[in-house]
Amino acid sequence: MLTRNEAIARWQGVLAPLVTPFAEDGAVDFAALRDNVAWLIDRGARLGNTVFLAAGSGGDFPMMSQDERARVIATIAEVTAGRVPIIAGVQSLDVRETIALCRHCEEIGIDAVQIAGPFYYDGRPDDVIAWMAEIAGQTGVGFAVYNNWYTGYDMPLDLVERLVELPNAIGVKWASPSVETFQEGIRRFVGRVAVVNNTFTTVLGHLLGARCFVSHWPNFCPEFPWRIWQLLEAGQYQDAQRELDRVMVPYQALVAKIARATAGEAVFVRPLMATVGLNGGRSRLPSRDAAVTPEIRAGFERLISEVVAPV
Repeated sequence: MLTRNEAIARWQGVLAPLVTPFAEDGAVDFAALRDNVAWLIDRGARLGNTVFLAAGSGGDFPMMSQDERARVIATIAEVTAGRVPIIAGVQSLDVRETIALCRHCEEIGIDAVQIAGPFYYDGRPDDVIAWMAEIAGQTGVGFAVYNNWYTGYDMPLDLVERLVELPNAIGVKWASPSVETFQEGIRRFVGRVAVVNNTFTTVLGHLLGARCFVSHWPNFCPEFPWRIWQLLEAGQYQDAQRELDRVMVPYQALVAKIARATAGEAVFVRPLMATVGLNGGRSRLPSRDAAVTPEIRAGFERLISEVVAPV
């Protein structure tokens, strides 16, 4: 297992939630997955500017079986061959499945797993502690404690403090609906564990010390978040914010139209992948590709050609 200091050193730049492509018959398209990961590495993804998230929410983990998730994680690890750090999504309603996926990740050398508390039922602090402790007692893989407040339980800071004391905890994937709580969480955890900023407050997170932020853009245009990363590291915060506003405001407006019509994350990334010639595959229900109207697709094409390109 990585030490906390090793995770702090390795998790730099952008955390990229890799899309899981599905073929027309609904099966995982492992050939497309391999090609997409290889494309991203060929573009320049490496230790120091990128961390891969395998089979996370952006990789449609709720729509996959446990075996599919294990194979997706293993495929990404095989293509990556240690060149880029990998965090894997292992969330499940069955703690035994989460433990099995953790053991699988430990065996194939994944950096860490992102793991929130139990979901579906509303959260209770001692339930979350028991859940995490049970998993920690049966695997040696590192944990990125994950506060996915927008789909599950919004963990109070004092609860996250207790989770960080677990021996497996080497990182925190942090977000909060409250800016004040977000800032306080960054202050508490930076320097103690690796902190991944899972909000749109990219500049603020970096100012407070977070050295990794989440973006779907590496799936189709990695140069954009890498450009933001370079500006942040150079301390050019106003330039970074202007660039974020220039690109992300129209992007988020288009994504919002899709989100009002269908659920999921990869459903709004796939059309952008198609725009640059990549095979993001189709979506599995409940995500519906029909929610991406011709007008939205045209908007994505303009975004790539007029706002982002040339890079």
